[in-house]
Amino acid sequence: MGKTKIIVLLLLATLCCLSIFKLSSMTSLNSNDKSTDLAAIFIEDTLEVTNEYGITDSHPSEQKLAKATQLINAPLRKVAHASVYFALAFVVCLAMAAIFSHKRYLLSCVLALIFCVVFAITDEYHQTFVSGRTGQALDVLIDSVGALAGILFYSTYHLAYYLGTRSIIDNQKSQPKTKERRSSGNKETQHDTKKTQ
Repeated sequence: MGKTKIIVLLLLATLCCLSIFKLSSMTSLNSNDKSTDLAAIFIEDTLEVTNEYGITDSHPSEQKLAKATQLINAPLRKVAHASVYFALAFVVCLAMAAIFSHKRYLLSCVLALIFCVVFAITDEYHQTFVSGRTGQALDVLIDSVGALAGILFYSTYHLAYYLGTRSIIDNQKSQPKTKERRSSGNKETQHDTKKTQ
């Protein structure tokens, strides 16, 4: 079961890396078109929902929608950058924890961060070979922040797992002592009863 878990998590991490590589392999025109389409869908769906529930009563023209789309396109791309590295860091932390049997928490986090930062650097370098795209230090920084957020998220999971495991172990240790106390108390009661008789 342990080996299967490690293999599955490593495959998930590999899948994340391949997804990032595939997205980075898109030309700037294709990449921008896709993110612009997603931004437009997000704005239109948000307005539809808020109008339906009476939160807003906004029906902007196509020109205004296009301006709004262009406005949020760049931030949306940066959020996407951080999000994929958030997922990658979390999966890598889980894989490292499985490899070290949850005994090397700090080492798991450090290795995950190093892996994500190195991968972000190589990914930006790879983009210099793609038509219309460039490698940017800012994107490496954004990717690294996303990875740190993923590691912090993993830390909450690790803390819950560790505290939960410790409480179970402590309960198991305290149960035999409680049983011993009860049995010794019963023997003393029986001994006292015999004396009074």
